[in-house]
Amino acid sequence: MRAVLVFFFVAIAGFVQAQTPVELRIDHKAGQLDFNAESEVVTVLGEAVEIDRLEYYLSMFTLVHDGGMETPIDGAYVLADAFEDVAHVLGEVEGVSNVESLKFNVGIDPDNNHADPVAWPSDHPLAPQVPSMHWGWSAGYRFVALEGGAGINGIITHEIHALGDNNHFPGEMEVLASMENGTLVLDVEADVLGFYQDLSVSGGLINHGESGEAVLVCNNTVDHVFRLPGASNVEAAMSLDFGFNLMPLDGGARIQFDAPLGSVVQVELLDLLGRSLAQTNIPSGTRTYDLKDVPAGAFLITVAGLGGRVTRRWIQG
Repeated sequence: MRAVLVFFFVAIAGFVQAQTPVELRIDHKAGQLDFNAESEVVTVLGEAVEIDRLEYYLSMFTLVHDGGMETPIDGAYVLADAFEDVAHVLGEVEGVSNVESLKFNVGIDPDNNHADPVAWPSDHPLAPQVPSMHWGWSAGYRFVALEGGAGINGIITHEIHALGDNNHFPGEMEVLASMENGTLVLDVEADVLGFYQDLSVSGGLINHGESGEAVLVCNNTVDHVFRLPGASNVEAAMSLDFGFNLMPLDGGARIQFDAPLGSVVQVELLDLLGRSLAQTNIPSGTRTYDLKDVPAGAFLITVAGLGGRVTRRWIQG
């Protein structure tokens, strides 16, 4: 009996140790700049806007890892505020070594979208919020609350409260994973300009509903907001003093720059947990550089110079 009890407690201890807490850390940007209450924002349509409120829900998370394996994180909800960069607790997983991406849905799943907010603990994302993120029993939660001004001194109001089960769109974000004090931390950048993709607000706009601009903003949340930390979008990349393509080689990759480098750049190879595997400085005048002896797997390649930094994902076959 004593031997059985010892085995039982060892087995339980092993199970507990295999459980890894997971947090999602969102760093909000305005393009490539840090976003805050004083940020001057010009949308992709060239409209100057002031953002007074930007909150949004994410749910139904699934961790993609270790060659395409998928592990759902049940019961996880995130209420993100663009003015607060915090780590959101998702839950626990086990058997995860290399993280590849994080699947999610914008808003709240239909089963909980119409539940009573008061039933949740006060510190839960679905509990009553100030200002409110719950529209009512029939409509459910505000999936995205975007408010601000446009025009001279921001006097033209725009306000979108996106609702509706039909707007619970699925998406997938690339994340930079790292272990911090036993917690698997998933870092991602959220570009507030992405919410304004194809959205014109200069003439004023109020939409509290499930159609029109509400659908567009929910789609934008999925398609145009999230990116790897340090990654540049197409518009930002055009301002860098270098551009490059990745070409496969046997046992590695070739970085081919658009033109001979005008200054020194640093190239760094990282695994998907953000651990540096190799780095080197490439002198000015270089047109190509070969990364050699790279084993099969998924990696991040970062190129940094005077004009900024670009991070791209690379899968070595």
